Amino acid sequence: MASLDTSLGWVNGDVERILLALEVGVSNYTINELTVCCNELGGMSGTLVSTVRGLLTQNDSAVVVQKNLGVTDEAGRVLVKADVLEWEVERGGKYEAVIKEKGRVHNELSKIFAFCSIGGQGMTRDMTVLVRS
Repeated sequence: MASLDTSLGWVNGDVERILLALEVGVSNYTINELTVCCNELGGMSGTLVSTVRGLLTQNDSAVVVQKNLGVTDEAGRVLVKADVLEWEVERGGKYEAVIKEKGRVHNELSKIFAFCSIGGQGMTRDMTVLVRS
């Protein structure tokens, strides 16, 4: 298994945070592949390492805001009465803003890791990686 080169500006745990922000499943394979990509990116540009770390902080903040908005159903509506499970009619503006922010971070990370089979724009959370024997 590859090890993350922290001398390039990475911090332990960054690989897992990137995988979660990109909505890619966490496994030994994806961690190893993205670790190699992070080391390669760090060799290409220290500025991009800082950019990625900033995007991860922004994603973490968006996740915290999303959690603080309250319980939501699949449609993103906020639960306003628990005794009868009454949902608000429309999605809240704050919820929409959080979803847009997380999407923006996802898109930026996808562009930065476009060279990587794990983080590139073609990768979706439902993608199955084929391994040739």
